[in-house]
Amino acid sequence: MLGLALSALVGSDLSAQQVQVDSLADAITGGSLSLELRPRYADISDAETNENGHAWTMRSIVGWRTAALDDFRAVVEAIHTDVVDAYHIRTDAAQYGTSTYPLLPDPRSTDTNQVYLEYLGLPDTRVRLGKQPIRLDNERFFSDVDFRQTPALFSGLTVVNNSLPDTEVYAALLNRIRTVFATQARTRIWLLRIAYSPAQGQSVAAYAYGLNQPQDGNDIWLNDASHQVFGLRAEGVVPTSLGFSALYTAEAAHQRHYAGGDPLIEADYWRLGGGVVWPRLAGFGVRVDREVKTSNSGQYGFQTPYEDTYAFNGWALQFTTTPPTGLRDTWLSLRAQPGRFTLVAEAHHFGATSGGSDYGNERDLRVAYAATHSLTLKLQHARFHGGESGGWVDFYDVTKTWLSLTYDY
Repeated sequence: MLGLALSALVGSDLSAQQVQVDSLADAITGGSLSLELRPRYADISDAETNENGHAWTMRSIVGWRTAALDDFRAVVEAIHTDVVDAYHIRTDAAQYGTSTYPLLPDPRSTDTNQVYLEYLGLPDTRVRLGKQPIRLDNERFFSDVDFRQTPALFSGLTVVNNSLPDTEVYAALLNRIRTVFATQARTRIWLLRIAYSPAQGQSVAAYAYGLNQPQDGNDIWLNDASHQVFGLRAEGVVPTSLGFSALYTAEAAHQRHYAGGDPLIEADYWRLGGGVVWPRLAGFGVRVDREVKTSNSGQYGFQTPYEDTYAFNGWALQFTTTPPTGLRDTWLSLRAQPGRFTLVAEAHHFGATSGGSDYGNERDLRVAYAATHSLTLKLQHARFHGGESGGWVDFYDVTKTWLSLTYDY
């Protein structure tokens, strides 16, 4: 549903009439301000370190979006993330794996955020050059990981075209990424996605990307993790005459070594799920999904290095890297939206696709309250119970709780 909404949003933006101004001064003064403030409290209990820590962090983003001048417009943002208070917790990624305290990947930093130039002079097309977020479909493969206080951003050229009926073509060439750890990394990525909507609420997409980046010191113990991915995805919402709508998601992809990548990189991905939602019952919905990242003989598991790590495989973030023995995730999710509240619950069971290990299970709960159009209060809780070894790391019990307040202008 998120992917369909994003596609619709992009399409409407490209088709909208752009207001043009006559001078650079008018483009600047006729622009619009963007502002986001997000204080957040995090509490983490980690059985591996036998520690309980907490921290207050703050995200502040301010930016300006100009009006269009000769079919060009610019977006410039600055971001500051701060660690207001931290007790028995580490926020520096350099200490990951060596600290005796749990890691909270929300470091203190000051940086530019989105900085890009758009060209809108071609029919049904948007060309964007610069530092920008990339969110494709359900953000399984490319995301800005907005849950983290420092979002991930990509630098390069992206093009979106909606010339064909009910079709969107997206292409990108990228050469740098700002990670959620506020670090910079050079990269070489090409990306192509073609999505078609055969009916209202339905979407079918084919995608491919290539990553040429040795990633020295990466978490999967390979000297070169360069790879390609080719995949197909279908999802939709089908209304019925019985007062509910049926939901479905089906996706499959193959990953292989590329541009000097390690020959061990050869694995598959698939997801199949569905459910029902009752719009008249406060949007109450229930669904069951099964997702599998296969393993190459227990030596390499399908990787998704630029995914929205928070949105998949549990909120406790125990599987930001797939174990060499693969990952199988079966989960039940419930959602409702009574009034200004949004309620979400998930129950996961994790296991290996090679060797049959039981990684553990997790329970997640989220309550969000939209106090106003611009102000949202959110409480989130994740409880992971570890199972057997993943072939390269043991899984320990972890409990995480977040309380955040977000103001958007």
